[in-house]
Amino acid sequence: MRTQNQLKRAFTLVELLVVISIIALLVGLLFPAVRSALSKAETGKAKATVLSIAAAFKAYDREYSGWPSGATVSSQPVTTNLFGNPRGIVFLDTATKDISDSSYVSSYGSGAGYILDPWKNPYQVAFDVTYQNGPVATNCSGATSTITSGIAVWSLGPDGVCGTSDDITSW
Repeated sequence: MRTQNQLKRAFTLVELLVVISIIALLVGLLFPAVRSALSKAETGKAKATVLSIAAAFKAYDREYSGWPSGATVSSQPVTTNLFGNPRGIVFLDTATKDISDSSYVSSYGSGAGYILDPWKNPYQVAFDVTYQNGPVATNCSGATSTITSGIAVWSLGPDGVCGTSDDITSW
């Protein structure tokens, strides 16, 4: 039989339920903050990658006095094979998890070799192939804008829709 001291040390069911409900309430309050932080981290990663891709293409242009073969004025997805070059210089080192495999399919392209943003859409690029006034970036809705930096790189952002306020650009 238990003594009086042994009975007083145990938690009651009500006390356990109160502690569990307080923990659940705290987790519920923290979840939106964690989700917001993750969203900001994805946006920051995409911005850094956009700038890295633009810098890599500019380095390619300085090295070879021209853009990679296949470069056009209109928007095109960034692929790893755009960096094919005779000297084998690595201008951009991309993590394998950020490159699409052969099973990749989206409305912007399908297949392996696309460099993907955190939302699994390929980064887009347009070049000033004539070296006149910057690339004319054509987005999905057909709107165009002249970018005076020689190259335009962008991500469609979390919503995957071109031309919205959440797009991430290099200009």
